[in-house]
Amino acid sequence: MEKLGDLSRKAAAAIDDSDCRRLLSAVDGYGADLFSESGHLKWARAEMPGAHFLRLQILRKLDAFHARLLQLQFERTRNAAARLAANMRPDRRSSG
Repeated sequence: MEKLGDLSRKAAAAIDDSDCRRLLSAVDGYGADLFSESGHLKWARAEMPGAHFLRLQILRKLDAFHARLLQLQFERTRNAAARLAANMRPDRRSSG
């Protein structure tokens, strides 16, 4: 548990995005219940034990975190490409 919490806190500190921080905070919370002596019991479902449910929730949040990182990367790349394209356009004022 200590390693999961440590990694999620470090990742949250490394990125300036509220959605990412929210997702990683949920991972930390689910991890605390998963690795506690009895915290996982409250998450039990008729179809699966609480520990399995928590693992699934952690994987879902990590998958959403990964998707958000990809979205942020795409937005930055798109913005950089737009700036580059704007800088490459000939300046109409200087051409005549």
